[in-house]
Formats: sequence, C-alpha cells, structure tokens
Amino acid sequence: MNFQILDADYKLIGDDEPVIRLFGRGDDGKSVCCLIPGFEPFFYAESTNPEATQKDLMEKFPQIVRVEVVERYGPVGYQTEMSPYLKIIVKAPRNVPEIRDDVAKLPGVTALFESDILFRNRFLVDMNLGGFQWVEAEEDTTLDREHLIKEIPIKSDTIICAKSVTPIDRIANAPLRYLSFDIECLPDHGNMPTPEKSPVILVSFAFEPAWNGKKTLVYVGKPKPDGFDYETSDANGDTIWLENENELMAKTFETINQFDPDFITGYNIGDFDIPYLLRRADVLKKKGAAIRTGLARDNSPIFSKKFGLTVKTEITGRIVSDVLPLVRRNFSLKQYTLRNAAKELLGREKLDVPAAEMEKYWFDSGELLAQFINYSRRDSELAIELLLHLKILDKYVALARITNSVVQETLDGGQTSMVEQVMLKEYGRHQRVMPVKPDGEAYEERDGDDELKGGAVLDPVRGLHENVIILDYKSLYPTIMMAHNLCYTTIINDMRDLEPLGLSENDVEVTPTGGIFVKQNIVKGIVPSILEDLLRRRMETKKLMKQTDDEQEILALDATQMALKILLNSYYGYTGYARARLYSMAMASSVTSIGRENIINTEHIITQVIGKIYLYENKAWLEAEIKDDFKSKGKTVDADFDSGNISDLDSAVINGDVKIVLLSVVYGDTDSVFMHCSAESGEEFTPEQFTLEDAELVGSRTAAIVTASLPAPMELEFEAVARRAVLIAKKRYAQWLFERSGSGWTNKIKVKGMETVRRDWCELTSETLTRVLELVLMEGNVDEAIKYVRSVTSELRNLNLQENPEFINKLILTKNYSKKTDNYKNKQPHLTVVEKIKSRTGISTPIGTRVPFVIISGKGLFVERAEDPEFVLKHNIPIDTEYYIKKQILPPVERILEVFGVDGGSLDKYQQKGLFDFADSDPAPKTEPVVRSVSDVASNKIDPSAAPKGLDVFEDTGPSKAPVYKEEAAENVSEAFSGDLSGEFETQVSEPDNSVEPVSTDSVESATDQSAEKPTETPIAESVGESADEFADKPVDEPVENVGSVSDSKTDDKKKPQKSLFDF
Repeated sequence: MNFQILDADYKLIGDDEPVIRLFGRGDDGKSVCCLIPGFEPFFYAESTNPEATQKDLMEKFPQIVRVEVVERYGPVGYQTEMSPYLKIIVKAPRNVPEIRDDVAKLPGVTALFESDILFRNRFLVDMNLGGFQWVEAEEDTTLDREHLIKEIPIKSDTIICAKSVTPIDRIANAPLRYLSFDIECLPDHGNMPTPEKSPVILVSFAFEPAWNGKKTLVYVGKPKPDGFDYETSDANGDTIWLENENELMAKTFETINQFDPDFITGYNIGDFDIPYLLRRADVLKKKGAAIRTGLARDNSPIFSKKFGLTVKTEITGRIVSDVLPLVRRNFSLKQYTLRNAAKELLGREKLDVPAAEMEKYWFDSGELLAQFINYSRRDSELAIELLLHLKILDKYVALARITNSVVQETLDGGQTSMVEQVMLKEYGRHQRVMPVKPDGEAYEERDGDDELKGGAVLDPVRGLHENVIILDYKSLYPTIMMAHNLCYTTIINDMRDLEPLGLSENDVEVTPTGGIFVKQNIVKGIVPSILEDLLRRRMETKKLMKQTDDEQEILALDATQMALKILLNSYYGYTGYARARLYSMAMASSVTSIGRENIINTEHIITQVIGKIYLYENKAWLEAEIKDDFKSKGKTVDADFDSGNISDLDSAVINGDVKIVLLSVVYGDTDSVFMHCSAESGEEFTPEQFTLEDAELVGSRTAAIVTASLPAPMELEFEAVARRAVLIAKKRYAQWLFERSGSGWTNKIKVKGMETVRRDWCELTSETLTRVLELVLMEGNVDEAIKYVRSVTSELRNLNLQENPEFINKLILTKNYSKKTDNYKNKQPHLTVVEKIKSRTGISTPIGTRVPFVIISGKGLFVERAEDPEFVLKHNIPIDTEYYIKKQILPPVERILEVFGVDGGSLDKYQQKGLFDFADSDPAPKTEPVVRSVSDVASNKIDPSAAPKGLDVFEDTGPSKAPVYKEEAAENVSEAFSGDLSGEFETQVSEPDNSVEPVSTDSVESATDQSAEKPTETPIAESVGESADEFADKPVDEPVENVGSVSDSKTDDKKKPQKSLFDF
C-alpha cells in the first residue's frame, strides 16, 4: 500500500528486538502504521589491533550480537587507502549508549564513530526515507502480524507489517488533518493561573477539514446559565456546555483523539497550553477524576520539556507545530502576541477580554460570558489560519523530505541536524565513517580557535548616486566550495604530506589562508558533490514550476526549491560551527578568504579592465570590440588631426548613435557589487539618456566578463538597477530599485541597516523614514522631505491622545523580556513596565514576551518613565513628545538627509522661545537646508563631506544610536548574527500604507563581514529579500521586518518616462 510518512520511531519486542514504526496517512485518508522488523543498530570503533579488540568485545559485552571487521575511510582528510574498523552490531538501540563509554576504554581502541546516531535517523538515512515522503510498503506475509500488533500498541486505521518500504515520486499531500486548540484558565484573584489552583474553564478547537460538519468547537466547563440566550454557535461552530471541569478535561483529550489530527497546533501551546493541560489533569486525577491524557497514536505519554527558552513537545505519530515560535522565526514583528501577529499577517482582529477581568467575564451569565466564549473560539481560528494561510510549514516539510528527517525534527531543530543527516548518508555511500558530536573539552578547544574573518566589504562612496547597477554572485559561498573542491575529504594538513600520498604541488590548491585541498581532477570532494546536486535539483525544480499551471503543485515545488536553497546555504556555516560533528576552520576560513579576493578582483576588472562600455545597436561593446566592428564596415575610428576631421566613431557618439558609459564601483558587500554608471563627461545620465534596458545591457555584459574570469560554477549576475541610491556606511544604504519582471519592471524602495527594520524604534520612526525615502529617492525633493518631517514633529507636539488614542500605537517600543528581572545587570525600560504591571495587577510577565512600552512626561531617568501603553490611555498620561522627536524621529532622518547638507536645525522647525518671542507665531528655523534638490548632490555641486554634522552617523559603530542599553546592544548583535541578516524592507512606495503582508522568502542576506562572531546553531528560518541566491555565513537564516505593502508596482521604462533629477 501507499502512504505518506508523518513520524517514525521504534519499539522493542521479545528479546529486545527493535521494530521500526512508520506513522502516516494513506491516499484514502486513513491513518497508517507500518511495522518493519529486522533493522539492526550498530556503531564503529577504531583499534590499533582490530582482531584482539573484536575478541574482547564479544567476551565482555553480552549486548553485542556480532562484530565485523570492515574497511572504511576516516572522516577527515584526503586518503588513498581504507583502514580496518570494527562494526559493532548490538541487540537494541539502547545498548549503544549503555556500552559505548566502556568500549572506548578498551585496550587498543582509539576512537568511536556514529555511536550517537538516533536509531530512527539511522533507519531513515540508510533506507533513503524522510518525513512526508510517499512510500510503497510491501507486506511481509511471513510475519506473525497478530503477534506484532499485540506486542506493539497502535491507534491507527490501517496497520501493515512490511518487508520493504520503497520511496515513490509524488508531489500532492495525502488528505491531512489539522487541529488547533486554545485553553482559558480562571485567574487566581487576578494572579497568573497555576495548574495547582486554577481550573481550565474553556477549551476551543478549530478543525481542518471540518469535523462533524463544524469548523470550530468550544467546550464550556459549566452548565449553561438559566436565561442565557446569546448566540455562541453558528453554522460553522458549536458551543457545548459541560457539567464541570472534570468533564471538560476528559472531553478535550477525547475530542483530539476522535478527530485524529496529523498536526496539532495553537499559539504558544508548547510553552503553555499543553504543559498546563497535563499538569492540571494530574491534579484532578489525584482527586479521583477519570481523564485519559494519551494523545499519541500508540497511547504513549506526551513528551514535553523546556530547554532554556525553547520548548520541545512530541506526540508519537503526530506533529506538534506551535505557531508562536514559527512566526517568531519567519516574520520580524514589533510584538509577537497573537493579537499583533493576526493583525499584521492576516489583517484579522483578536477579540478582547482583559486578563485582569477574566473572572468577571466567567462568572457573568449574559453578554460578557458570550464574549468570553467567542474570544476563546477566535484564538483557535487565528492560530490555524496563521499556520495554513501563511504556509509556514511548507519549507519544513520539504526540508524533511530532502534530508531524510522527520518533520518534527526540522520544526524543532536547527540546520546542523539536517546537514549531518545528509552527510551521514553520503559518508555511508562513500565508505567513510562519521565522527561523534564533540564533547565539552573538544568544543572548548574549537571555540578557542582564531576568530573567523568574514567576507570583504568595499568601503562605500558615501552620498547620493544615480544609475547604480547591482551585480550579485549566485550562491557565492556554495559555488566557491564547488569551484575550489573545498571538502573534509580533500583537505591535506601539510605540504610535506603530498609525496606520501602520491601527489605533487600541481595536484593541490593552496587558499589565501593556507588551506591545502586536492583538486577535482584527482578526487571530487563529498561536500562539493552534495552542493552540486542540491544546486542542480533546485534549478530543475524551478523549471518544473514554470511548466505547470496547478497552483498546489506550484506551491509545493516552491517550498522544495526554497528548502534546497536553505540546505545549499547551510554548508559553509556548518564547517565553522564548533558543535558540529565535522568541523574545519581551515575550510571555513578558506571560503571567506577566496570570497574576499573575489570581490576585490571584481572591482579591479570593472574599473581597470573594462572601464567603460559602448552601447550601440542594442548591444554592449568593449572599446576594442566596437572599433573592430566599425573598421569591418569601412568606417574610421581615429580622428585625422591634420585634416581636422573627426572619426566616424566620434561622430556616432556625438549624434547619440553610440553611447559611452563610464563604470565605477561605489560599494561592494561580500557577494554583491554596486556599479555606478555615468556619461563620459562624468555627468549623470537622465532616465531618458540611460534607460533601464540600457542598464540591463551594461550590467549583463559586465557580469559576463567577470564570470569568464572565474572557475565554474561561480557566476556573477545582473540583478537590478537603482535609479537613485543613498550610501551611508557599510551595510547601511537605501535604494530605489528596479528589477526585471517578464517584459516589464517592478520597482520598490530597498533599505538595509536603517531604523525602518529595527525593533528598537517605534512605528512612527519607520513611517517617517519610509516617507522621507520616498520623497528623496523617488521624487528627488529634499524640501518636501524636510516639510514632511516638520509636520511629524508638529503633530507630535500637538498630540492629544484623548482625541486620537490610536496614535499611541505608533509610539510603542518593544523589548524582549528574556530572563528574570533580577538577572539583568542594568535597569531597562521594559523591566520598569514589567514591575509596574506586577505591582498593579499581580500578573507576572512570562519570560520570552516582547514587552510594549511608551515614554511619558515627567521627572526622573528615562528608564523610570517607561509605561504600559494601555495604562497611559486609561489614565490620560501625557507622552514625552520631545523624547520621540529628539531621539526617535530626528536622528535617523538626519542620517539620510545629511548627505544633502541638512542638519537637525533644518529638520526641527520648532525653536525655544523667550518671553518676547511668543508674538511670532511661525518662526523660521535658524538653519535652512543647504540643498534644494537631490540634483545638487548627484551632479557634484555639493560636497556631502562638507555637510553640517549632528550625530556621528557615518561611523560604522555597530548597533545604531537608539535608546539602547548595554544588554540590549549585545542582544541586537546576537540577533544580527543569528538570523536578522538582511536588515532590509521592501515597499510599494507609490501607495504607502500601514498594512503588513507576508513577505516573500526567497533571499538569504550575507552577514559574513561580522568577523567577531563564529557560526552558531539556531532554528531554521528564512531571511527576506528579492535576490535569488544570497548566502549567510552561519547555519541559519531568519526574516527581516517588512514595513508597508510588499507588492511591487509594474513599470515600463519606455512607456512611462521618469523625470530627470534636473526637473525637480
């Protein structure tokens, strides 16, 4: 029979014989459990005397079934001959950890290999199976089916005993079932509920597909009040009133089992709902309640454990997908409450029941109780909508298929586990053994290695630039590893080792950091082979996407190509990760050193070798090429000074038939180059003089020339054109970007490293800076930008929250409450708010919450004036508007406009008045803007370096100068390295609004210049952007915040001429 794998584990029967269990769902919609006996657990040992050790093992360890002497290659280093290893086969998987330490101590044993591989993972890798893989199971009629089923408890519609399981190629999923749930607990007189004291009073469910004709269900833990006539049920949802909490709890577990979901989801269920239900059930059972808490497909207990701030929950046969951590990893939001996530990502509102008033709502017998029930129902609905509408699961499912992992592991783990699954498979195919994970001592030794130096970043030519072409290296770090055969299996420690290995100096490549690697003509490395396969499969998947019109198939294929990209971009970071099984600082540093040489060489080719491009007859020519072409047509290319005649080529240039484009590099960032194009005179082109199609010709030709100088498969590509770009410092810039889309172009403003994408700033900062960028980059109007900023500061000074309470949302700042208050070294504003809320309501803020706050007027330190926004509105407390103007609005705007000679005095119209100044109702600012339009800077009429200096904003000093404290700055550095890599936002600036939509996940920005950090392990996430193959220098990528609408506007550069800078 055919079914789709959801989960895998094993059970022991008889004399400790392991039986693999594959849980899944068939194409008939029925749940499946496939039993596969006969797979043996094993590991390897290296010994100086294999035969003697083999004898010792069999004599001393009854858990061992047999020991085989096998030939294998070691895990690291170029080797020409195999060595003997001992393959130790044991009875049960648990025997491996039982005996491995004692085996390691035997005389002659020098090392153990693969002794910490999970038995489940070993089976999946060896059988080439993975989560969500479709398989065909061939039934084994020789097995005693009834005996197996009797010994192995299973709750599945179909049970099959198989002798073989074969992967089959199928894209569409089985008819899967999703269940979302949410619990409400009765607070203890306003305090946070505890399972020991606080009953569960409401449980809501959302089903996909509908269950018994209903999409939602709410259980109420008390009888329906007399006279209650409020509608809490409809055609899509039921409300069921129960006698008491005991019945409510029993029905909750019963309902989950009856629906039989493949995915159990909710918002923060891992950290709250599931552990609370289990602990509360234990409390009630001790009092005599009959509650069966088993939810697994074999009735085994739910596994739930907290590791720091991460919670791991496993239910055998099902997949637990908590939406909160998934949203955190995939979307950068100011707050991660369900209310905020639903509003920003779905455009839906969470219903409101104040936590402090839940008792009041519960004990009501009318409208408030009805609102409470609907509130609970909405929470379950929103959670399942977030999961399914945003398609958060798709890439994790695809990763499981590709890496021979179960989906639960890709959801809970990082990319390290997936890389190692693939490496284990390929090492097995190449007869190599895998090392065990490093112990504490080995990790400390690795962690003490020299810091990894990141990729090169060319200093930006600061200021405003027009007509900047963006060239991007396609999958830079993976292609470097492929091109230069960088691998654990090709590395050589010392040049003195060449002769014993039968090699000469011509057979190896020495990288800029001294790494020595055997060339591909001698042997192709395992890692380059894996990367080549991943890249090939990704390209094939993209082609398939273009060949189908089936929407579901396109979505599945898109998730697959994204998963392939994530894995492709994980290998570099893995090489330098100190906790990896396979660690090589020589590989990691070689990759970045080659990358640094590459970006420097690219700049040299563009500026010194190419220099300028001739555009003629819709082609891009080098100078020598166009001269040869003119000569072949009998035309002159050199002027005749004696006769005073100009050449035909010069005449063509003068007449506009030939256009000369001067090239210069104004910025380079690891895997991308910003190339400025100007006229031969040095003047800027107008849009009519240099069209987007012209830019594409120049960019494509330049990229082709550079690519020709590179070893395959390294490739430089034309990516986009920035009509205007403001470069401030390394990794800090803004662009009005045009990208090719079919026969036309899409345009957007792209920002990197500025306040629009940092959560240290309020929404008003992002909104203001976004509009300023629109005015400067798109309209070229600095004066209007200044007027706009003045209008914002004026609105703030005249703010009346009673008349405009919604405005407070634009002023809210957030900070992560990551540990107990006592563990913070310094006083911080969000801690002030946490303490205030606790003192007023008795409610403690959960660790991991992003705490919202605003700054209010009054005396005292800044941190002491942080306040809960709801409390501010309720008590009409005035906001410290000067703080927001001076610290939140003006500094980031000034960093942009400073290149135009605009200082803080120009931006803030308001000036301090004396007693005799109040007669002047509209005083002029003391400092007027130096620049009237961007054309002054673009045409070099103004020297940006001569602009008045406010803050020292051009120094690349790390975290931006917001109201950030020492611990926050450290956290932000960590965030920048652990996933928030691109720091960019994209917006359709022609129609700005405040809505936020899900962001395309097709880019991983590079962060390889962060030389102070080494790769670290974090959960899987995606960065946001538009370039197709950017690479991150660690085994993780995470999203950046999206400000405004994501949809791009279509532009035809020919049909819709843009204004020249000189038109403003």
